Amino acid sequence: MKRIAWVLLVAVVLVGAAQAAYVEMNAPGTITVGQTLQVSGDSLGTLNPGFSTDLIFYRVDSTKKELARTKIVVQDGGVFSASFNTDGLPAGTYLLELVDPMPGGNDAFGGEAKTLLQVTLIDRQNEISITSPVTQPFTGFLSLRGSISTALNNGTELSVDHNGGTIFGPEYIATVNGVFSNDIPITEGGTYIASFTDSLNNQYIGSAQFNISQPVQTTAATTTATPVQQVSASAQASRNQPAYFAVKTEPGMVTLSTSSGIDWEMEYINEGNQLTVVHEGGTLKGETATFPAMGGSVYVKIYPFLFSDQGTVTLTATNADSVTACTSCVALFTTTPPPTTTQKSPVPAFIALVAFALLVIVRRG
Repeated sequence: MKRIAWVLLVAVVLVGAAQAAYVEMNAPGTITVGQTLQVSGDSLGTLNPGFSTDLIFYRVDSTKKELARTKIVVQDGGVFSASFNTDGLPAGTYLLELVDPMPGGNDAFGGEAKTLLQVTLIDRQNEISITSPVTQPFTGFLSLRGSISTALNNGTELSVDHNGGTIFGPEYIATVNGVFSNDIPITEGGTYIASFTDSLNNQYIGSAQFNISQPVQTTAATTTATPVQQVSASAQASRNQPAYFAVKTEPGMVTLSTSSGIDWEMEYINEGNQLTVVHEGGTLKGETATFPAMGGSVYVKIYPFLFSDQGTVTLTATNADSVTACTSCVALFTTTPPPTTTQKSPVPAFIALVAFALLVIVRRG
């Protein structure tokens, strides 16, 4: 009889132990404010698929304050997952608690269960300084200018999101003494969010939000105008490595225009081998020059006015057959005599026409 009693007692203990599940919850110990807090868990198959309970996210200061609560649902194999948004939260200590649905001595989780986790939030947003306008007109590019105080010359990983999708990156971009300068191609206005990650430890730093106006919708004219040939080309440009272009013109008035977003400086050599420097448009307008041509070649050099700037510049020419990047044009700008004047505004139409007429008379004579 005593032996039977001991067997029954052991059986009861084993049954009681079998009712409690081993649960382990995992989350990063430290994350940056703005990152999504990802939580995962495993019950080693001891919880049935479909089992659910609450997972609570607390802020721990002098007291414990509930910030958010969600349901975890166990999947095949005993695993579960959840996430919490940390946007706008202060740096400090936080707590994750997985609620036992059967408290009071009849726990669903075993005594070895890991149902509490401490998480530390750090705030690195103040490391980012944005110098480009956070509200920009639509130009076809998002202008990103600024610095990251801790980046030095190590670069940063950049991604740009728009309407819930990533339109750029993640891609590493250069930083020079922490300064970055990039133009991201875009096709529409709206809200764009640029996110930066530390390239040394792959830790999220922070983000910046930009609002881009919608492209201007133009109304078609009621009269039919003679179409003017317009062509363009793009190239990378910096102060030390300018972009060079060759433009094949049509006879008549030719207009050269740069893209905006960066304060560009433009130099061009006309068909008379005269060098002109143009710099008045600034970041928002770009540079423009208008002059008469005879259907020959014009050569253009473009570079940022600031040494810290770099990016893609687009040169557009009206009344021209072609615009092409020209790597062999560097020598032309080193041998051409310096400009006698600096153009401060596009040539007035009347003066340009007179100049064009004189050029034709000279050519025919």
